[in-house]
Amino acid sequence: MSETRDLSLPAPLGEFRPRQDSYSRFVAAAKWLLPLVAAGLLVMVALWPQLEANFKQLTAFPKLDPRMAHDLRMLKARYTGVDRDNRPYVLTADAAQQQSADVNDWVGLDSPTADLNRQDGGWIELSSYTGVYRPQGQSLDLFGNVAVYADRGDEFHSDIAHIDFANNSAEGNDPVTGQGPFGHVEADGFRIVDKGDTVFFLGHTTLMLAARPKQAGP
Repeated sequence: MSETRDLSLPAPLGEFRPRQDSYSRFVAAAKWLLPLVAAGLLVMVALWPQLEANFKQLTAFPKLDPRMAHDLRMLKARYTGVDRDNRPYVLTADAAQQQSADVNDWVGLDSPTADLNRQDGGWIELSSYTGVYRPQGQSLDLFGNVAVYADRGDEFHSDIAHIDFANNSAEGNDPVTGQGPFGHVEADGFRIVDKGDTVFFLGHTTLMLAARPKQAGP
């Protein structure tokens, strides 16, 4: 039985070059890539405690101190109520912070404004830089640049004023200046009573009445 031999020539050496070139490029890239990966891991290990702390801050829920539960702050605050004659009053402020929750609680106010209704249907508005509101007693103390306006054109300014919402009245014992259709007034204090229909000026008072315009003859 005759033996058959494969006398074909081996593949040319050039056919193995692409595979060898790819391997060479992989080895060259690995020489650069491995040190970079190692350096990145070292940086990650060094920064991990700080990253972990920041991550916990982002994911943790804020805790409310029970001692601060009564010191709550509210923006654009608005309080409404009625006086003893069931006439409504409105108190607004840029911000309000409740200081306590007992029967003598009081609320600190920023830029408060109080609107009262007079017995004749008119209104009086009082405002200041700061104030203290006592919901239980329905009272408000105003401090700093107190301004009093009335719908009939009266305007008064002082430094301190006290408002009694239950009786729909207000008073102040600091110097006051005012003006209106009646003229100009300066006094040591003021008091608004009779549900806002009557204004008393206290202490030394200077009043300059406005002259009425003369009526044209027939």
